[in-house]
Amino acid sequence: MAKGISLEAAEENTKIRRKYLEAMENDNFDVLPGKVYVKGFIKNYATFLGLNANSMVSAYEEMVPAVPAEEEDERQAVKLTQIEKSSAGGMLKIAVGLVLAGLAFYIFMPSLMGTGKDKIVPDRTDNKTATQEKANEEKARDKQAARQGVNMILNVTDNRSWMYVEVDGKPEFTGFLASGQMKEFKGNEKIVLKLGNAGVVQVEVNGQKMGVLGNLDQVVTKEFSAPQG
Repeated sequence: MAKGISLEAAEENTKIRRKYLEAMENDNFDVLPGKVYVKGFIKNYATFLGLNANSMVSAYEEMVPAVPAEEEDERQAVKLTQIEKSSAGGMLKIAVGLVLAGLAFYIFMPSLMGTGKDKIVPDRTDNKTATQEKANEEKARDKQAARQGVNMILNVTDNRSWMYVEVDGKPEFTGFLASGQMKEFKGNEKIVLKLGNAGVVQVEVNGQKMGVLGNLDQVVTKEFSAPQG
């Protein structure tokens, strides 16, 4: 609530179902699958919220009395069986979808590509010219963008980082980006950026590569305004 994050946003970013998030918020741990899964959920949720995951797990262990190993194994076995049945139905749908996609590719691809005399042979010279023209257009767009407003590109190079982005005074994005993911933001006046793990996020503003804004696990807040004139 302090961060202004809804349960829907938490569900989307942590991949933990909303009913489990609500159960953890209300200390209703019987709703969740076995104790091992509960600890994993708590760590993931705590990390998303920027809390100390180990402290949260320790608090949970103090709150919930220990369960005999045999009883815990039996509980997990029942819940895992229910999960496996649900997953099996989903996997069957995916498998059917892949088969249909393969058949469509086999049927329609030859007609699209052409055969024999109708087969299109790419002109490498034209491709090279087109590639160069595209590169020139992108450079021109980058120069134009640098003169208009604030254009920001965020690129996560390792692990993951929570981030909050505010564009022209309005929240634009809140959540996690993992290694290899990138997001772009455009504003007319200013962009406010807050990073939960500044050491893994490469920042580019109006075509200028600024590198990382801080160290690993460091929380950094920066404001970028549109150039004047």
